[in-house]
Amino acid sequence: MLEKAIVHEEPIEIAVKRLAEFFRILSNPRRILIIEELRDGEKDVSSLASALRLQQSAVSQHVAVLRAYKLI
Repeated sequence: MLEKAIVHEEPIEIAVKRLAEFFRILSNPRRILIIEELRDGEKDVSSLASALRLQQSAVSQHVAVLRAYKLI
C-alpha cells in the first residue's frame, strides 16, 4: 500500500505565505486606488470607473479580487 507523503507546514510558514498573498493582491496600484476611493463608503462600479478613469470591466475585475480576499 502506498501512502501519500504528508507535508506539515509550520505556523510561521503558513503566516508568511498568507502575508505574501496579501502583498501580491495589494501590489496592483489600481486596487489600492479602489480601496482609497471606497474609504468614505460604498460606491458602485460605474462610479469607481468614472472617478478612477478606468474601464468598468477592469474595475469590476479588481473589485472581485478585493472581495475574494475580503479586503473590501
